[in-house]
Amino acid sequence: MRFEYPYLAALAAVVREGSFEAAARSLNITQSAVSQRIKHLEEKSGAVLIIRGRPCMATEYGQQLCHHVEQVRLLEHDLKENLGAMDAPEGGAPAVIRIAVNSDSLATWFPEVINRAGAELNLNFDVIPDDQEHTADRLRNGEALAAITTESRPLHGCQRIPLGAMEYQAVATPEFISKHLSDGVTADTVAQARTLIFNRKDLLPQKWLLDAFGESVPLQGHLLPTFTGYLQCLLNGSGWGMMPRSTLRPYLKNRTLQELKPGTRVWVPLHWQAGTGGSEIMRVLSNMVLSVARRTLQQTPDL
Repeated sequence: MRFEYPYLAALAAVVREGSFEAAARSLNITQSAVSQRIKHLEEKSGAVLIIRGRPCMATEYGQQLCHHVEQVRLLEHDLKENLGAMDAPEGGAPAVIRIAVNSDSLATWFPEVINRAGAELNLNFDVIPDDQEHTADRLRNGEALAAITTESRPLHGCQRIPLGAMEYQAVATPEFISKHLSDGVTADTVAQARTLIFNRKDLLPQKWLLDAFGESVPLQGHLLPTFTGYLQCLLNGSGWGMMPRSTLRPYLKNRTLQELKPGTRVWVPLHWQAGTGGSEIMRVLSNMVLSVARRTLQQTPDL
C-alpha cells in the first residue's frame, strides 16, 4: 500500500499538536484540508487512524504511520546533508525528532544533549516527559523514535545503549526530621510522615524503603509532578522525598537538607533505546547521548 507523504504529514501533525486546528496552523493549510487528508488516509487504509478528542490521539495503526513518516524525515535530512543541499547545517530547516525522556534526566543532564544537538546537528527535539519506568512504552507504541528508559531489553527494531545510573537519596530539612521523625527513622515513622511523591508512577520512595528497612509500607503525602516544585517543597519542609544526588550535593553540604538514613541510596540504571532505521543523524545523536551520559551518570560496573 502506497501513501502520499503530505497526507502522512497531516496525520503526524494532528497527533503531535493534539488537534486538527493546531495541525492546520503548523502546516499552514486550512483545517478542512487537514480533515480531508486524514479522511483520505483512513479510507485508503481501511482503518481508523485518529481518536478524536482533547487531545486527538492516534490509534495503534495511526502510530505506526506516524513513526514511519518521522523516520523518513530523518532520512531526508541525512540526504540533504550528504548531497550538500544546504549551504551549512544552520542554513536549512532543522530536523525534528520526538523522544521520551524521564523527568529527572530532563532536569539534570539531558539539557546538554539538547544544546549540543541543536548546535551540531541542526536538530529540534519534541520531548515527551514521563517516568523512566514508562518511557519505553512511548517508543513501543510509536509515539517516540528514541527514549531514555530503565528498560534493559532491546525493544523490537531498536538498539539499546547502557548509559549509567542516576543515584537518589532520601532527604528532608533538619526541622522536618526533628518534628516528624524524632523517635527515629523507621518504616513506621516514615510512613506517618508526609512524603513528597513525583506522580502516581513514582516508585522511588518504595524502593528506598525496601533498601533501608527490607519492607514496603503505604505512604501518604503530596503529588508534585514538576522537578522544580518538588525540590522547593523539600526545601520548605513540606515533606521528605527522593532527589538525584547530583542535585542534592550543595544542600547536603550546607545542611539545608539531611539524609534520612545515611548511606542508603537507590540506583536507577538508564538506557538509550532508539530505532535502527538507518538514519545517520540518529547514529550521531546516540553517540552524543552516550558521551554526555558517561560524564554525568554513575558508571557502576554491576549496573
